[in-house]
Amino acid sequence: MEETKLIAKKRILQGTGNSRRLRATGGLPGVIYGSEKEPVAIEIDCHEFELVLHHHASESMLLTIGLEGEGDVAVLVKEVQHHPVSSELVHVDFQRVSADRPIHVEIPLELIGEAVGVKAGGILDHVMHAIAVECLPGDLVESFDIDVSGMSIGDTLHVSDLQLGPKFKLLADEDAMVAAVSGPRTEEEEAGEGAEGSAEPEVISRKKEEDSE
Repeated sequence: MEETKLIAKKRILQGTGNSRRLRATGGLPGVIYGSEKEPVAIEIDCHEFELVLHHHASESMLLTIGLEGEGDVAVLVKEVQHHPVSSELVHVDFQRVSADRPIHVEIPLELIGEAVGVKAGGILDHVMHAIAVECLPGDLVESFDIDVSGMSIGDTLHVSDLQLGPKFKLLADEDAMVAAVSGPRTEEEEAGEGAEGSAEPEVISRKKEEDSE
């Protein structure tokens, strides 16, 4: 995975109010921790970090931080916090990494190919969208491409079926489902769901009439 470099200043003023003022001026508060060193509060350019996110499939990525007073620091983007309403960036956590120390990350699972069962009218259900693995920083990839073209109606794909290679140690439950191909919905099933949906308003209406009495 290609590394990207960002410049960071050490953040002296902390707290909710100071973080809000920093974001208002185009900055993004963050923290660098790990490698048995004291956490360092930092600020980076929000727009530059947004561009980095835009060009990567996953938020789990390796970066080089040019840290004020310390020089280049290799880090993993560990957590990106977004505003619950506006989705704007609020805070980012970086974890220091060493080339010879494994890291725990979640890597997206991309389903590729058209399943045989889908060609026959079935429906492909993508259940697990990312998987937790352990690997060395240099082996980190943006996503795993999982070929589902051989899946027929009724087939299921589990974590234990994935072939990710010797560089990755699975940390997820091997019995967890990744994808499944179900048969096409019948007219009876669709009609039944429609009937259930139309019955609820009558119950609500009846309840209102009883309350008015």
